[in-house]
Amino acid sequence: MAETPKVPVPPQVRRISVQQRLSALEAEQNQLRQELVTLQGEVRLPGLYLTVEAGNTTALVPAKQVQEVVRLVALEPLPGAPAHVPGSFVYRGSPAVVVDVARMMGVKRTPDLDSLLVVVDAGRLVALLVDRVKDLVEAPVLVDGTQGGEEKLPWDGTGLMAGLCRTPEGLRPLLRTSALLNGTEGL
Repeated sequence: MAETPKVPVPPQVRRISVQQRLSALEAEQNQLRQELVTLQGEVRLPGLYLTVEAGNTTALVPAKQVQEVVRLVALEPLPGAPAHVPGSFVYRGSPAVVVDVARMMGVKRTPDLDSLLVVVDAGRLVALLVDRVKDLVEAPVLVDGTQGGEEKLPWDGTGLMAGLCRTPEGLRPLLRTSALLNGTEGL
């Protein structure tokens, strides 16, 4: 059998081919470096976390603190309560203070009739008034800040955020349920 003659490849074509392969390798190397950075010091929070939405922002609430999610009911106003506490209701024979999470973030609104109350044990019975309950997230990754660091979250400065978590849907603030009772001590 005769050998196939080798056709010489012009140097310019070879150079372009090598540059394309090198660019692809550099892109993969950058991607691997970013992945390595995210893996260093990764802290996964144990357990399940409920994703809630209030005031067009989503947040995570530890599911172990959630007792039940109920429809919005008529609330009894509490005299002298801060603006983010629209009232209370009787939950299974015990009084529960309702905290409007959106109002705590500075969003002034009237809750929709299809809003929900997420009843949590935060040292005392508290119900979070939220727009929707989305899903459960298992063992989210705790991170220090937003991906670029330049994005200010609506929950910053309220004392409600215990940290940020990376979930499959993106970054979500972790709600500090103990902060919900701020300003409600005498109620």
